[in-house]
Amino acid sequence: MKTALNKIFFCTGARNHDLLKVFDQHDVKFEYDERMASFKALGLSKITQRPVGICTTSGTAVAECVPAMLEAYYSELPLVLISGDRPKKLHGTGSPQTIEHESLTRSCRRTYLEIDSSELSQINLSGLEFPVHINVLVDDTVPHKMELTFHEEMESFKQFIAKFKKPLFIFSHENKSMRPFIEKFAQTKLSFYAETLSLGRDLSSIKTEKKLIELFQAGFFDAVIRVGQTPLTKIWRLLEKGPLPVFHFDSRNLPGLSFGEVLPLSSEELSKSPEFWNILKGLLPYPVADETIWLLDELIHKYPEAEISFSKKLNELISEEDIIFLGNSLVIRFFELTQTKNFVVHGNRGVNGIDGQLASAIGLAMGTDKQVHCILGDVTTFYDLSSMRDMPENLNLIIINNKGGRIFDMLKLDKRIVMEHNNDFEDITKGLRLSYSRDLADFNKVKVLELNPSRVQSEAFLREWQA
Repeated sequence: MKTALNKIFFCTGARNHDLLKVFDQHDVKFEYDERMASFKALGLSKITQRPVGICTTSGTAVAECVPAMLEAYYSELPLVLISGDRPKKLHGTGSPQTIEHESLTRSCRRTYLEIDSSELSQINLSGLEFPVHINVLVDDTVPHKMELTFHEEMESFKQFIAKFKKPLFIFSHENKSMRPFIEKFAQTKLSFYAETLSLGRDLSSIKTEKKLIELFQAGFFDAVIRVGQTPLTKIWRLLEKGPLPVFHFDSRNLPGLSFGEVLPLSSEELSKSPEFWNILKGLLPYPVADETIWLLDELIHKYPEAEISFSKKLNELISEEDIIFLGNSLVIRFFELTQTKNFVVHGNRGVNGIDGQLASAIGLAMGTDKQVHCILGDVTTFYDLSSMRDMPENLNLIIINNKGGRIFDMLKLDKRIVMEHNNDFEDITKGLRLSYSRDLADFNKVKVLELNPSRVQSEAFLREWQA
């Protein structure tokens, strides 16, 4: 940037990762929590009276900065919010971590700039009124010519399906269980991938995301049909880069991509639609042999202290009568990969933020008499430590502490944003008078169970699994 900021508080995320190179000549401090970091920036701007930056990824991360921006607005302080955003063509689609940034800060900034990432280095803050919100459109996709079309009639789906022989069916999640629909769909013998939040994961004919991606990249499928809200699977991001034709059934009428055909119908409405099932009769079942499930079992046996192995053990220990709340990032991905039981699973996947996860699980537990298991990563738990003082009797917290944001390792991003640490949760847990253990044998005996997977074994597992 042409105007040097006194300091930049950089909150780690994949969407703003590429902005780091613009800040090479700045004093950068890496942070987990956007709300805390933005107030640090506020305090520094107050004492120095110089512009201080807070850089965030997209989605709820931006919303976390609003309280500090409000204080800066009414205190007339030179705070600069720099948000990495999804491409313009994804705005309003419900794509992962895509929300309307401009309206979030409308009442707490005096200057708003929306720019391409290539323009950030040329920004001059001189003469701008503070607080400033710079929204940077980071485009990592391949342009395509496919269109976005909204429909109201099932005839559009009939015309779509008639063009293809091997569509991939993806069932993601809704605000109600999708299991009745998935049970009915399984009788068609068509291949499908059901995610864990659909509550039909154990019924999925494609057992692992690894197999799903292999088939996708090999050109096995000729189209994609999605039922539910925006999927978790990596396939969804790959589609935006190298798209197949896509048809979306989403009760919100949101495609989750910048293209495709959309019908605003839920899985429950599809279950009751004779026309939908008659249309599917035109497809011939195609077998998918999934040998990756055997490789998964082999690697879990080989690396018993890897993070994936802890996820497998938790799957075995948790009763199908209990309720599970999964944090975002690696926790939900590894749990889905190892799930074979009929679990009731919840998570915050509307915008995919990792803030407020424990608080959400607490609220969920308050509404049921069943046992609730909240499984979070260490970074997610750091975000919401204050909620630990208010845990209901029927809630236990399981923390997978892998000493940093290891999903950024998987994505092969700048090592600095992993934010490695050597902290644990024992003292703070005991200080709140909560029972605590690091021994999996104490599962269901303590309020907080902290598991520490081997980084060496976790990395070895991923190398062989992704090979």
